[in-house]
Amino acid sequence: MNYPTAHFADYQKAINSKNFKEVNKLFHKEASFCHSGIMMTDNKDVQAFHENFWNTIKEVKWWATDIKIVYQDANCEIYAYQYNYSGIVNEEQVEGNGRTTDVFIKNSITGKWEFLHAHSSSATPNHDD
Repeated sequence: MNYPTAHFADYQKAINSKNFKEVNKLFHKEASFCHSGIMMTDNKDVQAFHENFWNTIKEVKWWATDIKIVYQDANCEIYAYQYNYSGIVNEEQVEGNGRTTDVFIKNSITGKWEFLHAHSSSATPNHDD
């Protein structure tokens, strides 16, 4: 899959590593998530969310499709896309998807792009994604 930017591709790679340390390396210090109406602003809550997803759906793979760059300038990028996943729950193959909007900002000191915020909703809410 070709992604619009390297940092967006790095984000997918980090999620599929199933290692929160890899995901957290990409986060802004004030990163937040809102998923299906639950707002997570504490890094421990964000970590628990990711680890629950990885532990609930075994052999999970995550990928993005229908990616649109909603806004882009030298210091901010906003993406809207469909997220997809597949894996195994209770020895059965499962698949799911939903919609997400992600915000990345460029760190003014390091020049590195950092993940700032995601707002997601699941189209298949029965797999704890």
